Amino acid sequence: MQNNYVSRIVTVFIISVVTVVTMAASADAETPPVEPEALLEDIERVINWKKGSIGLSAGDPLLNNPFLENAGDTTGDWYPIGIGRIGYPDDYEAYLAVIGDTVTQRYQQKNKLSDSKATEWHRISLAILAMGGDPTQIGKDEKGQPINLIADGTYDRGKTKSLGKQGINGWIWGLITLDSMRYKVPKDASADRNDMIQAILRMQLPDGGFSLHGPQTDPDMTAMALQALAPYYNSEQVYTYEQKAAEEKVTKTVRQAVDEAIETLSTLQLDDGGYASQEAENVESIAQVVVALTALGIDPLQDERFIKNGNTLLDGLKKYQMNDGGFIHSETYDPENPSSLPNESNPMASEQALYALVALYRYYGDYRTLYDFRSEMDAPLKKQIHSLQHAIENLPEPVSNKDREKVKEIFSSYLKIPIAERSYVFNYAKLADAMNSLQIENTSERIAENIGETKSGNGTITPLFNQNAEVFSPAIFTKEDEDQAKKLPQKLTTEHYVEVVKLLEKLEAAENRNEYEHLLDDLHDKKAAIEKIKAEIEALNKDILDKLYPFHQLSIKDKDHVEDIVARYEQLSTYDKQKILSYEDVEKSKTQIDNLIRARMISIAIGIILVVATMVFIWRRRKRKLEKLKQKMLVTDENM
Repeated sequence: MQNNYVSRIVTVFIISVVTVVTMAASADAETPPVEPEALLEDIERVINWKKGSIGLSAGDPLLNNPFLENAGDTTGDWYPIGIGRIGYPDDYEAYLAVIGDTVTQRYQQKNKLSDSKATEWHRISLAILAMGGDPTQIGKDEKGQPINLIADGTYDRGKTKSLGKQGINGWIWGLITLDSMRYKVPKDASADRNDMIQAILRMQLPDGGFSLHGPQTDPDMTAMALQALAPYYNSEQVYTYEQKAAEEKVTKTVRQAVDEAIETLSTLQLDDGGYASQEAENVESIAQVVVALTALGIDPLQDERFIKNGNTLLDGLKKYQMNDGGFIHSETYDPENPSSLPNESNPMASEQALYALVALYRYYGDYRTLYDFRSEMDAPLKKQIHSLQHAIENLPEPVSNKDREKVKEIFSSYLKIPIAERSYVFNYAKLADAMNSLQIENTSERIAENIGETKSGNGTITPLFNQNAEVFSPAIFTKEDEDQAKKLPQKLTTEHYVEVVKLLEKLEAAENRNEYEHLLDDLHDKKAAIEKIKAEIEALNKDILDKLYPFHQLSIKDKDHVEDIVARYEQLSTYDKQKILSYEDVEKSKTQIDNLIRARMISIAIGIILVVATMVFIWRRRKRKLEKLKQKMLVTDENM
């Protein structure tokens, strides 16, 4: 993994300058409907709740043990996305070091990240970008070459498994990930943007919504589909496809499909500003709608379509926030989701609420959308887009022939906007409608075929939470780092994994690596030792599942398996023992089998005693018979 820390620091500095300029330029703009500081406060409360939930204090970095042991998993990647998109100060380098090592190890397996879930590639790619990394150069494959998660998980995913194997989720997140840096798609790719767009459009339901399964519109999936389609809202490209639900040919632009979905989401919104999915009101649905609207440039808190009974989406969202700062999934207990309690903050609910709040902050601060990880626009480009939007907004409705030249002039200004940035002209549809009304030819290029602008690069971290915070430290290995490496114990546990991997990654990438080269072998040995422990933990958990489950069916013949697992468990450290699943059941099973063996031994002993007693009884009986027989014979002899 290659991390250019110096370039990142320069980028952060430039962004800070641009931010100040932008804030000054927009000082006279309309005041946002929510205080930015209030959003930042709620964002920090969510992060602090998450820290507390895993035993950390508010001053500790979240991105460290024990959190980073889940890097590469759904529980370990979404919080980094939320944190990175607001520039919250944390240990970004630790995440990048651990995820690089995790990806390397998982790529050694047959199915790499997953056999069926392409979203494993997508989620990890977005998290890497959010941390300022480059998912096209992360970890090492079996040949020692950098791994390209974007190629393997999006446009070339079809060379192993279809993006659609996972259903609409694969297409949606594949497209979101592909557009996260406006990646170029090679000509020999297994799927391009048009393929992905059309696959999503085919899944649209007759009422305009989308669902994961079945005919009923789901607000979550509808909102996610909009997030993926948002960069193409201004495209005039027409798609002809067979709509899966209707089983008939349909011809639409992305804008037409999106407008139908927006109308559906507006209709589904509840009076308290929230949403229900599968008849259960929940916070995640609200969060996804917030992200979708901000991606489309629709004001989530002031657009009348999304204000019900005076309540906004933020009102609906905040209803689920607990006093500890976290969010609950729902106010109603769901027996099919027993981990989501109505009175206890929930990790998944909180992470989605977190990045929804971040999306709101970015929207009202005039920054890039949540999943657009490119460098922030410079001040001249922002001014160009704002001027264009202002001109479009001032077009009369309806337009007439006297407006023809004005409309042409505005369209000419639109064509001067780089094609990869045209999605930020949020009111373009009004210009397109005016042109259509006046029969002015629309010569704009096809966005899907021209939006790609990069093959690789690091995601941008905009220091929004604290503009003075240092996101990355210089790529220098220090004396403090050396002391930390030397203080590592000889007998390691997986508790030291993050620390060892981070030190090793930092040293290998350091500009002064030669000064501390003597530490490399030892750090590699320590990493190998930890990997051996991790492998044993994984093997133990697998053996418990394969050889002992279901526990209630165990018998004496399973004695050797149970004793082997117990012996291996006892070799682990106290910290690592906590990672063995269902070990209480293993102990109970050992006791159960010991009792069965004891019972069998007792039964055998009793059996032996009974046999001996029976033999004694028989012997004594025979002896008595013999004695009686002898006495009878003696009496007979005397009478003779």
